[in-house]
Amino acid sequence: MRRTGVQRKPTWRASWGRLAAAAVAVGALAAVAVAPSAATAATQPTTASMISSTNNAKLGTILVAGNTLYTLKPSKTPCTAACLKVWPPVLLAHGMTAAIAGTGVDASKLGTVAAAHNARQITYGGKKLFWFVKDKKAGQVRGNVKDKWGKWSTVTLTAVVVPNATATTTAPATTAPSTPAAGPAPTSPPATAAPETSPPATSPPETAPPATAPPQTAPPATQPPSPPTTKAPSSGGTAF
Repeated sequence: MRRTGVQRKPTWRASWGRLAAAAVAVGALAAVAVAPSAATAATQPTTASMISSTNNAKLGTILVAGNTLYTLKPSKTPCTAACLKVWPPVLLAHGMTAAIAGTGVDASKLGTVAAAHNARQITYGGKKLFWFVKDKKAGQVRGNVKDKWGKWSTVTLTAVVVPNATATTTAPATTAPSTPAAGPAPTSPPATAAPETSPPATSPPETAPPATAPPQTAPPATQPPSPPTTKAPSSGGTAF
């Protein structure tokens, strides 16, 4: 009996050792399972104290607060709890009354509105700011999308200027169009001169017949009156 009791002690201790080892292994697995979630949560900001800007090669200068910031053009479906899990609101850091404007950000456009649990959500230009869960690190822009809650867009401060598009669509405002180098300058059409009439064929001038003056009739010659003839007294008269 003594020998049997002595042999059972190592068996009992071995069982406890195996249970302890199993517990350690389970704990290690749990730590491994939790670690990725904690790392993921660490990349998703929940509050911000400063709103900054950064340059994006495709979009231009955009707003950021660690990760890229977005605004919502809402649809008929309101952005409630399910929406806010995909689009976390940019909450003002605890103890602050206003967000700080970073380089390139207009401080006059920054503001806040009431959010859940007595928090304040930061706004820019009167529009609420959100993050996107699929942006895992700074610089990523995956949230320019449209879903059931509406249309999400980055806040673009300065858009990218495409030189070719500007050159082809924008004409200089102050310069007149230049004349083409080749070819003579356009001339105005010559003034149309009145057609010259050729002189009429030379023909002997028609002389009008001389006007026939009415024949002048000479007045009849006036004969001087002949003097009265006196008879000489005849000699056979009576004497007184």
